[in-house]
Amino acid sequence: MEIPEDTLRNELLNLLGFTEAFLESLVDGLIVLDTSGRIVLVNEAFCRITGFEEKELLESGIPYPFWPPEYHEEFGDGLKENLGEDFKGEFATIHTRKDGERFSVAISTSAIRNSGGKVIAHLGLMQDLTLKSAEQPLKDNHFGFFTTLHYRRQYLERILDNIGDPIFMKDQESHLLLVNDAFCAAFGLKKSEIIGKTLAEDVSPEERESFLKIDREVLNSGVENVNEETLTVRGGDTRIISTKKSRFTDEAGNHFLIGIIRDITERKRAEQALEDRARRSEIKKDAILKLAGMAQDDLQETFRRITKLAAQTLELERVSIWKFTNSGNEILCEALYIENEGQHRRGDRLTRADCPNYFKLLEQQKSVLVPNAQEDPATADFGPGYLKPNGIKSLMDVFVYSAHQPYGILCFEHVGPGIRSWTAEDLEFASSMANVVSLMVESNERKKAEEQIRQANLELSKANKELDTLRNRLEQENMYLRNELDLAFNYQEMVYSSQAISQVLTEVEQVAATNATVLLQGESGTGKELLARAIHNISPRSGKPMIKVNCAAIPGELLESELFGHKKGAFTGAVSNKVGKFELADGGTLFLDEIGELPLEMQPKLLRFLQEGEIEVVGGTEVRKLDVRIIAATNRYLKEEVEKGDFREDLYFRINVFPIEVPPLRERKEDIPILVEHFMDKFNRKYGKNISFVTEEAMSQLKQYEWPGNIRELENLLERATIVSRGETLIIPGFESQSQKSKMPLRNNNLSLTTVQRNHILHVLDMCDWKITGQGGAAELLDMRPSTLRDRMQKLGIERPG
Repeated sequence: MEIPEDTLRNELLNLLGFTEAFLESLVDGLIVLDTSGRIVLVNEAFCRITGFEEKELLESGIPYPFWPPEYHEEFGDGLKENLGEDFKGEFATIHTRKDGERFSVAISTSAIRNSGGKVIAHLGLMQDLTLKSAEQPLKDNHFGFFTTLHYRRQYLERILDNIGDPIFMKDQESHLLLVNDAFCAAFGLKKSEIIGKTLAEDVSPEERESFLKIDREVLNSGVENVNEETLTVRGGDTRIISTKKSRFTDEAGNHFLIGIIRDITERKRAEQALEDRARRSEIKKDAILKLAGMAQDDLQETFRRITKLAAQTLELERVSIWKFTNSGNEILCEALYIENEGQHRRGDRLTRADCPNYFKLLEQQKSVLVPNAQEDPATADFGPGYLKPNGIKSLMDVFVYSAHQPYGILCFEHVGPGIRSWTAEDLEFASSMANVVSLMVESNERKKAEEQIRQANLELSKANKELDTLRNRLEQENMYLRNELDLAFNYQEMVYSSQAISQVLTEVEQVAATNATVLLQGESGTGKELLARAIHNISPRSGKPMIKVNCAAIPGELLESELFGHKKGAFTGAVSNKVGKFELADGGTLFLDEIGELPLEMQPKLLRFLQEGEIEVVGGTEVRKLDVRIIAATNRYLKEEVEKGDFREDLYFRINVFPIEVPPLRERKEDIPILVEHFMDKFNRKYGKNISFVTEEAMSQLKQYEWPGNIRELENLLERATIVSRGETLIIPGFESQSQKSKMPLRNNNLSLTTVQRNHILHVLDMCDWKITGQGGAAELLDMRPSTLRDRMQKLGIERPG
C-alpha cells in the first residue's frame, strides 16, 4: 500500500529528527526517494543547485530531469536494482541543470528504515563540486535542529560530515554531544577530545563565560541567537566567527542546543582591509585637494607644507623635495620634513661623484622604489653618509618636472624597524603628489618669467621714456650746439696781449673752479659770451653742455616756456612737451645773455631758482630740482636799472656774486694787431685766401678808430676785407691806404643805394650784436620800427652769419 506523500514526508522528518529549518539550512542538496523511486523530499539547496522547482521534482520519477539524457538507461537500471536494498555509498557523477548546463556532483547515500527495521526510503546528499571550488557563500540560516532519538547515529554523522560549515550539538549543561568533521578541522581538534566537554574549555575565561552565557539564554528562551565573536583556537591563532544557535526539544521535553559556525576571519579582514583602503584613499584624496589649494603660496612655504602633509598621509618619518643642480650632477634638498621632530630643514646635498649608481638610476627618469636602501647596490653608496646616520631603511623617489625638464625628485623615506615594501597604492599617491608639485613648480617658474617680463617691460618702458627724454634733450642740445659750435673754445686760445684782458682771464680762472654765479658786464661785442664759455670749459661742469639764452631776442610771453619748458596743452600752440633751457643745462651751465632785458614778471622765477634750485614747468604741477650754474651777461649797468625800478634788487644781488668787467676794445688797442693777424688767418682758411700783409697806414687807422662795436665789429670788418681782397695784402673797406684807394678802379666801387643801404644795416647789426629790438638795438639806432627793419632785411637778403 502506497504511503501518502505528506504522511511519508512527516514520518521521514520525525524519524531522522529533522526540522524544516534544518533542511533549508543545508548548503548541500538533500533528496529522499521512496522505494519506487519517486522523489518525496528535496531541500531548497537541491532546487537551487539543479535549477528545478520543488514542484517539478516531486512530480517526477525515473528518469529524473537532472540526469543527462545519455545516462537515463544506465542510471535507471542501477537505481531500480537497489531501491529495495539497504545500500549506502559515496560516488561522483554528472548531473545537468534545468538550463542544460552539465556539472559535477559528489553524492552520499543511505537507506532509511522505520522502527520495525524495514527500508522505507533512501536519502541522498549532493554536493555541487563546481560551486564548492568557487567557494559559494553559505546561507545565513545554516542551522538545524535534530535529536538523538529515533535515528541511527552513523547516518546523521554522515550527513553532517558532508556539510562544509562547523556544526555542533550541546546538552542543557553545554556539553558537546555531537560535532562534524568541519568543526574539528576548524579548531584543530579531534572528536574524541571534545565530545562531552564545553566548547569554551580551551579558550580564555572571558571568552568561555561569554559563550556559556549565550548558550543559557538560547536554551532558556528558545530564541535563536546570531553572534560574531573573536575566538582563540589551538596554537594561539585568533579567529573571528559567526555562530548561530537554536534550541531543539525532543519528545521527552529535553532541550538541546544546535549550532552552526562560520569562520568569517578572512571576510572580516578583507572588509577591514577595504575599510582601511577606503580610509587611506579618502585621506590621500583630501591630501591632494589640500595640495591643489597651495598653488598660490610661496614655493618654499608650499614645499614645507607638502612634505609634512605627505609624511603624515603615508605615515612616514621623512619626506623631502630635492632639486637638480650643477647640470644634473648633484641634487640639493629644498625641503625636508621630519615627523618625530615636527621640524623642517634644507641644504643636504648628494653628488654624482659620491653616488654614481644612484645618479645613473635617476638618469632613467623613472620612479625609484628601493625597499632595502642600505643594502641595494643603487643606493648603498650613500648609505654611510646619509642613510645610516638618519636611520633610513627604504626609499621611494618620484620625479618632479618643471616646464621643460626634470626639476628634481619627491623622496619618501621609511625610518624604523624593518623595511617597507612600497605598494602600487603608495606609488600612485606619490606620483599624484609629484604631479601637483610639478604644476606648482611650473606655475612658480611661469610667475617668475611673467614677473621678469613685467620688470623687463617696466625697465624697457622706463628706458624708452628716458631715451625719449634724452633724445628730445639731445635734439634740443644738438640744435642748440649746431648754432653754437663755431663759438666753442677755451680761454687758452684767446688772443690778447693787454694787461686788462690778462686780469680778466685771471678772474675767470679763479671763479671757474667754483659753482658761483658770474655776472659779465661790458659793451656789446667785447667777448662776454667767449668769456662765459671759457669759465664753463675749465670748470668741473665741462662734460655737460653750456646752454645760451639771449633774453633780449625772445618775446616776453615765450621766455618762460623757453627757460622752464612747458607741458603739452599748457597754452595755445603747445602741441607737445618741450624741454626748457634750464633742464637742458642740468649738470652744466646756463648763460643768460642780456639779462638786463629780462621782463620784470620773469625775474621772481629766476630768483627762486637761484635761491632754491627749483623750477616749475609751464602747465605742470611738479617741482623739479636742478643743478645748473648761472653765468649772466649784460651791456647795461644793472645798478642803474635797479634804481629805475626796471630790475629787482634782490635778483641783482643774487647774480652779482662774482662780477667781471670786460673792457671795450678802445681801452686795449694794443690787442688790435694780434687780433687782426688772428682773424686774417681764420678767414684765410675759411675762404681759401692767402693774405699775409696789412699796410702800416691801415693798421694805424684801425688803432685810431674808437670801435663802438668792439671785437665783433673788428671781426666782421676783417671778414668782409678778406672776401674783397684779391692779393696778399689785406684791403680793409674804409681803412684803405692812399695807394690802395688810388689803385681801386671806380667800376669796382658799387655805390648803388641798395648796396650802400645793405652795408649800412649790416654795419649797425654787427655793432649791436644783431640785437634788433630794445634799448641799444639796431632798430633804435636806425630810428626804425623793429618790424620795418625785419622787412627791410628780408628784402635785402640780410641774414645772420653762421
